[in-house]
Amino acid sequence: MKEGVACYRKTGDGRGMKQNGALSKLKSLIGISDARIDPAAAEEAFRSHYRSFRSLLTANNAALELMAGIEEVLRQGRPFGMSFVRGHSTALSVNVFKMVHSLQELSGGRYASLNDAFSRITAEIDEIIAREPPFPKGDFVLFLDRIGRDDTDLVGDKMSNLGEVSNRVGLNVPPGFVITAAATHRFMRASGLKDEINRLIKTLDIEDLEELYTTSAQIQKLISSAPVPPEIAGAIKEGYRELVKQTGPGVLVSMRSSAVGEDSQSVSFAGQYRTQLNVSEEFILDTYKEIVASKYQSQAIVYRHQRGFRHQDVIMSVGCLAMVDAVCSGVMFSRSPRQWQSPWMEINAAPGLGGPVVAGSARTDFYRVSRDDPNQVLLSETGDREPVLDLEQLRKLARAALRLEDHFGAPQDIEWSIDREGELVILQSRPLAPTAGGSAEPAPAACGETALLSGGLPVQGGAACGDVFVVRTNVDLLEFPKGAVLVVEQPLPEWATLMNRAAAVVSETGHAATHLAIVAREFGVPAVFGMAGAARTLGNGDRVTLDADRGCLYPGRNERVLKRLSQPVNLMANSPVYRLLEEVAERIIPLNLTDPGSPFFAPAHCRTLHDITRFCHEKAVTEMFLFGEKTGFDPKSAKQLSGDMPLRWWVIDLEDGLRPGFDPREKFVFIEDIVSEPMLAIWEGMTAKRWAGPPAVSLKGLGSILFRSTMDPRIDPAVRASMGAKNYFLISKNFCNLSMRLGYHFTLAEAYTGPMLTENYVSFQFRGGAADRSRRFIRVNLLKDILERYGFRVEVILDALTARIERKPKGYLLERLKVLGYLLIHTRQLDMVMGEQDMAWHYRRMIEKDLASIIKESARDN
Repeated sequence: MKEGVACYRKTGDGRGMKQNGALSKLKSLIGISDARIDPAAAEEAFRSHYRSFRSLLTANNAALELMAGIEEVLRQGRPFGMSFVRGHSTALSVNVFKMVHSLQELSGGRYASLNDAFSRITAEIDEIIAREPPFPKGDFVLFLDRIGRDDTDLVGDKMSNLGEVSNRVGLNVPPGFVITAAATHRFMRASGLKDEINRLIKTLDIEDLEELYTTSAQIQKLISSAPVPPEIAGAIKEGYRELVKQTGPGVLVSMRSSAVGEDSQSVSFAGQYRTQLNVSEEFILDTYKEIVASKYQSQAIVYRHQRGFRHQDVIMSVGCLAMVDAVCSGVMFSRSPRQWQSPWMEINAAPGLGGPVVAGSARTDFYRVSRDDPNQVLLSETGDREPVLDLEQLRKLARAALRLEDHFGAPQDIEWSIDREGELVILQSRPLAPTAGGSAEPAPAACGETALLSGGLPVQGGAACGDVFVVRTNVDLLEFPKGAVLVVEQPLPEWATLMNRAAAVVSETGHAATHLAIVAREFGVPAVFGMAGAARTLGNGDRVTLDADRGCLYPGRNERVLKRLSQPVNLMANSPVYRLLEEVAERIIPLNLTDPGSPFFAPAHCRTLHDITRFCHEKAVTEMFLFGEKTGFDPKSAKQLSGDMPLRWWVIDLEDGLRPGFDPREKFVFIEDIVSEPMLAIWEGMTAKRWAGPPAVSLKGLGSILFRSTMDPRIDPAVRASMGAKNYFLISKNFCNLSMRLGYHFTLAEAYTGPMLTENYVSFQFRGGAADRSRRFIRVNLLKDILERYGFRVEVILDALTARIERKPKGYLLERLKVLGYLLIHTRQLDMVMGEQDMAWHYRRMIEKDLASIIKESARDN
């Protein structure tokens, strides 16, 4: 405010009393009938009020957009990380604080208790975001014969499952021990690397593949170079010595990751971490550090982000298992991953160790074996060589698979070996990840004549279109464009880094049991393996369509195939980060303050940031509405709108909303005096079609109204309505706030339509009605359908509707305001007839026809 602006009121002895500041001067005027007003001071105070009001509206718009972003990711399950959670929470807190501050300026500090509500809610949000998972406690080393399901937090799902297989199911597993999560926690704490790793992860742009690989290598080097604390090294060496006693001197071990969360019911982490075979005693400590460091391999970082895990949610333990002298190895599924209720199981087998099988680099036999005794072989694909497995071995595998499925209570994905003594050894058993989306089983129809390639094995159904990009090396990987079709020679686990970027996957070799196939199924990425010649035949940039249900690849964009376009998979559901955001959102999004006339509409009852924004917005509008009345400053008092209209309206000009030359002392205003673009758009919608009056009501509908009238306190004449229950517009050239209260209905529309897209928005709130609940629900869902058709983002809770559009051009928003204007007039009493289906459809068709004639065709389509 300007220095030196003065305002006076008369004291008892007639002397003038000077006060400093326009706001304090106006406070002295409120309620004083004989005040002598300085118009310049009043005008300056009003400008100050309006600046605070505009600041509050801008912050409110930003806050509501941020809330909508949170709701959208929770609803869609689109992958997000802690940077999203922190960023949105911080931005929300800043904007809500601005609203609280602006309201204090508008009200002269009358709502100081809002600060307490804001501090309490934001403190709760900060505590949730800063919360760390509990660190594991227990021995640094545990042997498998002491491990079961109860030890998952200490040894990870993979090793706890293996302990169950040995100790509860009674099947053979390799002897060995586990370096626990407690050991890894102690190792990482002793290394002093936590803060540096946190810094690198927080600043990482996961979409930048070069930065991803550089950061990954940097973190892995830090961990691999750190010394293992003596107490952990001693426990590991003692564990190996005990293993030697069980198996004999010089035993080599297989060292396998068993991170907390790995191989769990909902996420597999298949192939994301390192496994090292044939490790001798002198290399155990170095290999242990390398496996711990593999938590930060690039594909593991991407996988965790996509599946909603913070890096601190995953603590690595490492299994040290005696090597199996395997004649053959493989993977079996106790049911088909492509047909969850299949009466058969599937077995992939190859000579020697199982590593090449899961990596997709080995040629494998494929068997389908009946789940029913005597486990007949339904299909055997062995190529031109001798089968790896005979009938008795297949039946032994089948019986083991059924025992594991029965014990764990779900279909299983099992890695196994058969040693030189003919003994079956189980290496891993985890829940089977079913195919996400697409067809349950490959469609029998052959590929069309136009197919470029055919004959591949569908490992994840669905359809996709994109440009081919062949990846053979890590250099190719770094250049992979988002939305391309990934074409590879072998389905190596490291290609999983691209699962968040690829539209589909095609591999020349491989099968459904590879780690990449498992990840493709989890992510719902259409994938076909074993499509011979794909990497040689296809060139980068070729536009293709993949029919992953039939194993067919077509040139160009094939709309017939794309009718079966794969639906997005919610990868985040029930993940740690998703649950954390849900908990944060409970302090942000729910709206508990809905009725401004309620005694509970107060700062003390604000339980969320949304409550605070609602309170601030309502009270800010009230402050602007009552400015002229409180101060006796006629130019800013409400003026009644004159003309032929179904309702009575008042208008308050905030700034340049009335034509130049209009006398601000007038008590009435005509629509020709209005130059507010959003108000004129609303008014055009209101008056475009003459209202035919309330619909005829049946006796049943009338009965529901009369019953509700006896139950609703809002029509009690002793209850004072907010702002005198007037219908009013607050306007400026580019802004309009409309509040309409009629009987049981409450409607609020607000818009800003300026030249900058970032500031533009339309907001609409509607609730209430005179009829019973079911009729009000039908009416509010009719509104929802219509508004969504015109581009509004709509949320309905019971009979209350909220709709918004942001960041659109002025012309687009003005056309939408015409829609709102029409609906305000023509739907206000429709709930009374919504119990009669024919009548409901009649009004729906009438509304759609009217709006089609009111709204410009181009605006409706944009």
